[in-house]
Amino acid sequence: IGLLLLVIGSWRTKSVYFYCMLGALILFIIALIITVGIEVPIDNQIKIWTVESIPADWQSIRDKWEVYHTLRTFVSITGIAFFITAIINRK
Repeated sequence: IGLLLLVIGSWRTKSVYFYCMLGALILFIIALIITVGIEVPIDNQIKIWTVESIPADWQSIRDKWEVYHTLRTFVSITGIAFFITAIINRK
């Protein structure tokens, strides 16, 4: 919510600060969507597996989780970079 308030408070300036804050906000929302929409359901599915109930395609499920985890990590790191850039360029 704080980041959203910073973006709203600076939207009239159309400066580097505004665009970097906006980019950071969008990237953090994307990371949240990936986490809640893709990774958590896979985690919940994996939690109930036992040796007897593990699906035959468990490796593809694991690989899907790894791909989205990597994507979320890069999106988050880029969001942090945008945020730091905005703070450095704040006027």
